[in-house]
Amino acid sequence: MPKQYKLETYRWPDGERYCHLLDTETGLPHQQSLLYVTSQIRNRGLSLSAMQSAFNAIHVLLLHFANEKIFIEQRFAQRDFLTPAECDRVLRAAQKHMGPATKARTNVAPFESGKRGYTPPVKKVASATAYTRLTEIANYLQWLAQAVGGSTMTPAQYIELERMHANILKLRPPVRSLSRDPELNAWSAQDDLLLQEIIKPGSSRNPFKSLSTQTRNYLAIQILRITGKRKGELLNIQARDIDARRQQLNIVRRPDSKLDPRLDQPRVKTREHTIAITEELIQLYQDYLGHRRKVPGASKHPYLFVNHKSGPTQGQPMSKGALEEVFRTVKKIEPRIAHLHPHLLRHHFNEKLSEQFDRRTGPRNEDEEAKIRANLNGWSEHSEMAKVYNKRHIARKARDAGLKTQDAIANIVNHSKA
Repeated sequence: MPKQYKLETYRWPDGERYCHLLDTETGLPHQQSLLYVTSQIRNRGLSLSAMQSAFNAIHVLLLHFANEKIFIEQRFAQRDFLTPAECDRVLRAAQKHMGPATKARTNVAPFESGKRGYTPPVKKVASATAYTRLTEIANYLQWLAQAVGGSTMTPAQYIELERMHANILKLRPPVRSLSRDPELNAWSAQDDLLLQEIIKPGSSRNPFKSLSTQTRNYLAIQILRITGKRKGELLNIQARDIDARRQQLNIVRRPDSKLDPRLDQPRVKTREHTIAITEELIQLYQDYLGHRRKVPGASKHPYLFVNHKSGPTQGQPMSKGALEEVFRTVKKIEPRIAHLHPHLLRHHFNEKLSEQFDRRTGPRNEDEEAKIRANLNGWSEHSEMAKVYNKRHIARKARDAGLKTQDAIANIVNHSKA
């Protein structure tokens, strides 16, 4: 029977989150993958999610080698690398969906009926997932071959190793860009009104039962809407990060915090920064603090947003999954905003910021505008991220300019005919 592995994530005493592939037969971590992820990913300062992504890809590879009876370390010790045909089979393994609900089933008809059994095709993962898996697999195999026999490889063998690495990378499927039409994920004023109507505390359409949960969700979504913060930044906010007297919100980086019991710790991807917030948002924050104080267990940590539902996690910091469930619940009762997700509100904030710049009088100072946007989003002054978040606004202005140009040309033609 092939070996089975599972990904285990845990927190060390110093607060660092880590993970490994556990060999379920021996109860020990898979040594080579652990060494690879530690030396090549963790020691570069990459995130827990990057480590998990690498382990998941290696897990797919290990299962494939077990099924194919490929003893890769023995082969690499003999400088025997994967052939192009074997690389192609690695591609097919990387494309397989590993979820339990997608295991192949065989429906066998009674023998008397004369019908053959049917095995439905194995479901495939998205192209982006297969692309990531193959990238991690190619890099892991290259590292493993060098770790096993790199010191005694000849130049010709190094060339063969590089050819194997390149063969796997070439097999990565193309990933379609999601930015073809900026209007596809537009968040309109009507969408915004619908969202406000649903999530306002006390609303008859609010799908959340308790007033305390409604108040929490409303504050969380208002922060996302009004400030354009990421969901990791939102869930990382501690109660003290909002300064009511100065009317400001501090975004603070807290990697591997001992105070955070969440294994999948929300992270601040941007620089630390401070932004001004409205009196209305301060009032919502103070209203929510009144509800938070009554939640059992909430006083054991400093994080602002907590779980309100009774149970073993009551009072603990709100998780990414819990926030995403809030958005899923809202979308279920209002199909017209089915495209809503937390990051869309960040794009919406930046589009409104672009409109604010357009309304300013006097000569345009694009360098100053870029610095303002960078400051509000927590980017460096030289970041290229502004181009990403300003894409829809530019596309809309280009559309308007194009239509005006077409009208002008048409008017010239019509005038000449007259």
